[in-house]
Amino acid sequence: MRKKSTQHRQKSRQQTQQSAAPASSSGRQNVHGEGNYAASKQYNDATRDFVKSGRVDKAAQDAAPKSDADALQMQAAEAEGKRHAKGEDPALNRKSENLAPDAARSPKPGGEE
Repeated sequence: MRKKSTQHRQKSRQQTQQSAAPASSSGRQNVHGEGNYAASKQYNDATRDFVKSGRVDKAAQDAAPKSDADALQMQAAEAEGKRHAKGEDPALNRKSENLAPDAARSPKPGGEE
């Protein structure tokens, strides 16, 4: 019985491997889910290019509320999002002297620079 169980697991494992993502034109399999490295790289590159382009301030101004009603709606949406959160990221509250010397010193979201 034990031999049959082992054979079944091996066969199941082979079927799972065969039904995995098809090979890309370069011969490697696509990686998705928690390890979509291509999408992560694309996002990081696009974000870096956007920051270097100097368009961040204009985008922030364009995203600012146009009226008191917009501001209230944005605050309500933020509060709703925080209601579902498990808590603040501890890295946001870390003191700068606890950071490594080469760590980036970016401002907290919503904080002054």
